[in-house]
Amino acid sequence: MQIQVKKARKEDAQQMLTLYSAFAQEFVGPASRDLKTYRRMLRRKDRIFWVAINEQGKMMGYVSSRFDKKRREGSIIEIVVDPNHDFEKVAKPLVNKAYKALVEKKPAMIIGGSLRNPKYEKIFPTLGFQAIESSSVFMYAILSTQKFLNELAPILVSRLKNLKEWSGLTQIECEGHSIFLQKRNGSAEPLVWTNQPIDFKIILTRDFLTKLVFGAADSVESFRTGQLRVETTLRQEKTHRLLRALFPKKQFLIMDYW
Repeated sequence: MQIQVKKARKEDAQQMLTLYSAFAQEFVGPASRDLKTYRRMLRRKDRIFWVAINEQGKMMGYVSSRFDKKRREGSIIEIVVDPNHDFEKVAKPLVNKAYKALVEKKPAMIIGGSLRNPKYEKIFPTLGFQAIESSSVFMYAILSTQKFLNELAPILVSRLKNLKEWSGLTQIECEGHSIFLQKRNGSAEPLVWTNQPIDFKIILTRDFLTKLVFGAADSVESFRTGQLRVETTLRQEKTHRLLRALFPKKQFLIMDYW
């Protein structure tokens, strides 16, 4: 597979948005965007976007970088890759191009954010980046339980699609609010409401839902200790498998810094 890397143009905004929408399904965070967002970003003089194109001219990924003249600081902000392609193969030439472009500006420092994402850790060290300890504290509050559940729905649907050998109706109930997820014949979708029997119901508090989503709690261990309530007729092994599929221990945020 040949990959061509070039600077993004304003005409690329729609493809970048489409790519981002697919990529962001596996992540949690307030980073909803539209076409105007990308057109505005592409006009900013302090930002440089590089896109990866295949032989057919289809966009496979992009990287966002920034150079702060006052602080003489370069940063590689966001790497987005089509989920149907190998992340490392597409991301490496993108990051390499962004890195070289930043070096030409003679920065005092170049930062490559990771949030401990293991995919990033396969790329940045090859360019000489070193991990440093940070004292930053990230705080997240759920102001509207139903809105947060609705934001989670497409992410959880995507995870259910990858779960083999199980079909059924799942309900996640949090402090009087719920979402319903239907999985059948290898496909999954969210339901607004249903009167069908629930096969797998998770009941939890808003605070504990936050811990599960951001990897601060283990879903299976929480179920064993009674912190997480589950109503189902499934056996223990399948219950554990479904919990791990919905709430993997490691989860990375996707945030906007525009």
